[in-house]
Amino acid sequence: RHTRLQGDWSSDVCSSALKDKDKEIAQEKELLQHDRDIRNLISARNLYIAEIYDVAKSGDTQKPFGRVFYTKDKSLIFYGYDLDQQRGMKNASTFQAWGRSGSDHKHDVSLGLLYQDDANQKRWALKFNDAKTIAQIDAVFVTVEPEGGSTEPSGKPLLFTYLRLDPNHP
Repeated sequence: RHTRLQGDWSSDVCSSALKDKDKEIAQEKELLQHDRDIRNLISARNLYIAEIYDVAKSGDTQKPFGRVFYTKDKSLIFYGYDLDQQRGMKNASTFQAWGRSGSDHKHDVSLGLLYQDDANQKRWALKFNDAKTIAQIDAVFVTVEPEGGSTEPSGKPLLFTYLRLDPNHP
């Protein structure tokens, strides 16, 4: 019996060590993916980087702001900061990014839900790599939507920016 208990204990230790190793490998894979994303972004030929601010009627910039990394017709990375810090949005939990083609609001296309990338920095993020969709949109913006998102924008647009500008980091 004593040997059997000892065997169970060592099996648990092995299982725990394997779980720890699996977790470490998953973290390393995630870091490698981020590293690849950064290298692709830095080396992109047609890169447009924009800082986006919501502006009050007075002309003053308001709390939420964003940063867009747009590789022409290829990829879009959107960071939104302080999205839940403006009036009426303290309990907002779902921010959704949209692409717009021309001035036609009827054909806005969902680019996905932003996820909270860093709670301490109050930063949300979205990475979108569907080249076919990106090639068809002229602008991107964010709205507050019900839990799980919407099929069309229902909130007021936040952090709207045009994408059809010349790359500013060739």
